[in-house]
Amino acid sequence: MQCTAPKPRQNRAERKADQIFLGIPQNVREARAWVETTLKEWGVAEPDPLTLVVSELTTNAVTHTLSGRPGEKFTVSLAVFEDRVRVRVKDAGPKPGRTLTIRNPSLESKHGRGLVLVDMLSLSWKPLAVGSGVQAEIAR
Repeated sequence: MQCTAPKPRQNRAERKADQIFLGIPQNVREARAWVETTLKEWGVAEPDPLTLVVSELTTNAVTHTLSGRPGEKFTVSLAVFEDRVRVRVKDAGPKPGRTLTIRNPSLESKHGRGLVLVDMLSLSWKPLAVGSGVQAEIAR
């Protein structure tokens, strides 16, 4: 699986916003709702796969990073470009012994498909250049 795609044409976002969430499982739903509401307020049609990508990235932040510890947080950033939407999920750093890895789960496995889905649904995705987290870009 490829982690990045060729650079998109336009590099200046039309709109940007950030929201901080407490690192609890219920806030995965809240993060999705915030993304949907923000795009609606901006008059931007939500790309079909965006909700699932946001779900997977925020679930990973709560489950596999220090953001899931009591009192910790994660930040969701949204940027709209002419041809794509970028979502970034910045977390509090990996739990000891954890690394950002695409897994190859068995058919019976209940977990391990998050980054596989992000990879399939995104134009590109990659770890954040600064801090801990992941960004993905979805075609508009």
